Amino acid sequence: MKRIWIQRIGAAVLCAVLLAGCMPGGPAADSTASVDPLTGQEQQHPGQRPAAVVIDNAPGSTTQWGIGSASVVLEALTAQQQATRLCLVYPAVGAVPQVGPVSAGQDLYWRLLSGQQVLPIQCGSSAYAKRYLEYYNLRAVDAQEVGCNAFVSTGYSWNSTPLWRTSGKAVSSVLDSLSISAAVNQNAAGSESETAGVLPALLPQRDTGHLPDANAADAVNVTVNFQSGGATGFVYDDALAAYGMLHADGTPQLDANTGTQAAFDNLLILYSGSSLRDDGRTLDYDLSMGGGIWLNGGHLWQITWTQGTQSTLALYDSNGKPLELPAGRSYIALLSSLTGQELLVQNSTGEALVGV
Repeated sequence: MKRIWIQRIGAAVLCAVLLAGCMPGGPAADSTASVDPLTGQEQQHPGQRPAAVVIDNAPGSTTQWGIGSASVVLEALTAQQQATRLCLVYPAVGAVPQVGPVSAGQDLYWRLLSGQQVLPIQCGSSAYAKRYLEYYNLRAVDAQEVGCNAFVSTGYSWNSTPLWRTSGKAVSSVLDSLSISAAVNQNAAGSESETAGVLPALLPQRDTGHLPDANAADAVNVTVNFQSGGATGFVYDDALAAYGMLHADGTPQLDANTGTQAAFDNLLILYSGSSLRDDGRTLDYDLSMGGGIWLNGGHLWQITWTQGTQSTLALYDSNGKPLELPAGRSYIALLSSLTGQELLVQNSTGEALVGV
């Protein structure tokens, strides 16, 4: 099977595409009070901050709670010789089910979610994530701080580190003691908004099933290889009209709360330039611009992207025209150029797609 690599896009070409997409008539970054900023669907938790939980995703971590009901799932390799961690994003603390095993916070995820006033939920953090939270005066609900007041032990990892799970109800019980508000800070949400509790969208979404190009490439099998032994796969399910998530070994990635496979309407695989930080192993991602692909409905589109106004991920097609995603749940992966990460895509006949 041929391998498909997300290649670095020349800076001059990409800048030209992004400039074309930024001409008057592009999509507005902000949403309305009736639209969920994470999914583009009807708002169920107006005025509430989204909550984001980082969970373990090591190859041996096959029991995961909450992945099937998250509005958005983020994944990236943040340090060499380590497994990826998943960041599960929910529209409000009250929407968080039982979730875990809770893992260390990552500043990459908090940077991607900066415009959403996200409430971080974690078990410790990298030194870089700690500095990020301190610099922006963000308070996380951390298992290493509150312990059994909001978290329940699920056992121990391979290195004898406690594994924790929690829930929105448990997190809510400690917010007052941590001086954390679950409500949107209107002043921080942006002065242009006149409606209390409105947050900018994470993705440019609209509540419609219309796709921009009915002749887009057929793409039903996807494998994102983050490192040796670490991969996330997807298979398109016609009955669900969504991409079912797979572990590296090809088994379904199940939500332990329901026993059902996690599935997503939109897959965004984004290429990002990256560099090693001063510790020599942690990756720092460039969120200014990049290339990638978008998959929806069993089809594939080449895209470019930038982290636009108020942290909304601005997306453009191959001609530089702004994209708005159909509403629904989304999986977003960032791929680094430093660690040999690659993307494999097949159509319904098993043929590897070329030129992605």
